[in-house]
Parts: sequence; structure tokens; C-alpha cells
Amino acid sequence: MNITQSNVKEKKYQKSIQFINSLNKKNKVDNIIKYLYNEFEDWIFCGLYIRKETQLEISEYYSDNIPCSPIDMNGVCGESLTKKSVLIVGDVTKFKNHIICDMNSKSEIAIPFTKNNKEYVLDVDSKELNDFDQIDEKYLKKIIREI
Repeated sequence: MNITQSNVKEKKYQKSIQFINSLNKKNKVDNIIKYLYNEFEDWIFCGLYIRKETQLEISEYYSDNIPCSPIDMNGVCGESLTKKSVLIVGDVTKFKNHIICDMNSKSEIAIPFTKNNKEYVLDVDSKELNDFDQIDEKYLKKIIREI
């Protein structure tokens, strides 16, 4: 990714955070997910999974397709949650145990977090290879604080 693309991405995130800060509490999570999904044209899925015992179930999402739910803990989201670390996967076909919910998914970012003693994962899929980087991680972590 070149400098111009990075600057465009950062500006989109900064605009997104301004919008998110203007939201009221009612339907805030749904509005955040919807806004992000619509702001980034290569994203084909943006959603939250919540841990239910040994599986993850969809909580909120925006996508052209119905997401897989529940899913096992061995995919990108489950591994992210288990390791309690952000996972950026540049090419999902190279990720062992990748759970294929949409054949158009090429790259993915999963960010685990806890709220009200419940474990969640913010999951975003893109139709482009290597679409996620530290810029996404930085801003998505800030956005999670608003959820």
C-alpha cells in the first residue's frame, strides 16, 4: 500500500470516528457496524461475534451474505479470541482452518475484546488480498472502545 492509499484510509477512519462520536446510545453498535461496512468499498463483511461456550455466534453484522453462525473456535475469529490478540490475515486461503462463509473473502482482520464480562470479536472481511494493516488495527481498536 502506498502513502496516498494509507492517507485515504486514515481519513476514512477519522471521518468514521467523528460520525461514531455523534451517535446516541440507541442502536449505536448496529449503526457503527453499518457505517463502517458502507464506508470501505472492499469490505464484504463487518460484524461482531460473541463467545457462547465453545463457539462464536453472530451478534451484529452487515454483509451481502448471511454469515456463518455459530462457528467453531479454530478459525480466524476463534484463534484471535483464544490468543487474545489481533489477527491480520492477508490471504485467507493460506490460513489453516479458515472458515469459508463467503467465497469472495480474500483477507480478514479479527480483533478480540471483552465487554460486560462477555467475549467478542470484531471481524472484517475484504474482497481484496492484503487489505488490512496496522492502520486498520489502530482505528478499529479505537472504534471498539465506542461499542
